[in-house]
Amino acid sequence: VAVITDTEHEPGKLDQAVLGLIEDADLVIYDCTYTEEEMERYRGNGHSTWQQGVKLCEAAGARGLALFHHDPSRTDDELDEMEKLAKDRFAGAFAARDGQTLKFPVSLRKKR
Repeated sequence: VAVITDTEHEPGKLDQAVLGLIEDADLVIYDCTYTEEEMERYRGNGHSTWQQGVKLCEAAGARGLALFHHDPSRTDDELDEMEKLAKDRFAGAFAARDGQTLKFPVSLRKKR
């Protein structure tokens, strides 16, 4: 499990340090405070997007992506829509929720 928080990506680039941390991870818990459409307005606040989380997970061969560190002004309906869009692009994506418990299926566990 890799927890990636308070990271801000550069447009058009994949952070090599983050890629190294999440390579082949069963689960990446990623800072998804904003959307790509919002990033220009919030550049410099030190947060990222679900879209960048998807790109990083795909490039690193990660299997799961928990979208977390949500903008507190987002409604539950907006988070549900964000989750749906992320799942459409990356099957292992889901929106993290308060009190959520995860059980990993054996198929996600890395064989050693």
